[in-house]
Amino acid sequence: MTAPEAAPEELRVAATEIAAYLQQLQREGVGVRLSGPHGQSLSSRIVALDTAADLIGLDIAADPDGISQSLVAEGEITAVAYLSAIKLQFELDAPVLVSSDQGAVLRAALPTRLYRFQRRQSFRVQPAGSTYPRVVLPGDTQPGRALRVLDISIGGVALALPPDFMPLPPGRPASGLVLELDRLTALRIALLPHHISPIGGEDGANGGMLQLGCAFVDLDAAVTRSLQVYVDQTQKRRRLLKLDA
Repeated sequence: MTAPEAAPEELRVAATEIAAYLQQLQREGVGVRLSGPHGQSLSSRIVALDTAADLIGLDIAADPDGISQSLVAEGEITAVAYLSAIKLQFELDAPVLVSSDQGAVLRAALPTRLYRFQRRQSFRVQPAGSTYPRVVLPGDTQPGRALRVLDISIGGVALALPPDFMPLPPGRPASGLVLELDRLTALRIALLPHHISPIGGEDGANGGMLQLGCAFVDLDAAVTRSLQVYVDQTQKRRRLLKLDA
């Protein structure tokens, strides 16, 4: 079993949004995986949610080995659920196992912290701005020259190239690059260019601009976390914009 991910504070969901996510999990009948600190795990789903009473209830459908009792006894239960490409993770506070006619129900206080991860590293987002993010080329290539990012994921980027400019040949790793996510965030990266395609289709639309698909190479943990946060927050903003439209 894969252990729950460490939850950096940058991925913490605002307190005002926690109930909405939990309600969606309940409404859609999404499975919730409960895990303990020593590797025990159990499947469940949310069957009761009362924000006024500060209560969440999770159905324990099948538990022949009594894992739920062990989880409650240890008092450390991590819950993980998935909404499409989103992974949600939270802790169950003050869990109590209650028997009913329908079976066992695990009751706990509503989580005060909920974290939101991207489920797939290949999930790509399109930046909202036209200036950032961008990839700045090494000074010995063309000082100050930067390539606009068309989309980005934790696994790689797609860059916009003028038709007469090919600074990153496909199949050849390129190091010494800087990915500027915004005015304040600059990450040192290496890329492996993979493929080139016209932007706007094969008819040469968009003035002959090209798209260069690249994979990140040997990212360190700090850069990976910054990318995770950027992708997560960008998708979240787009999701909110769609809800407001």
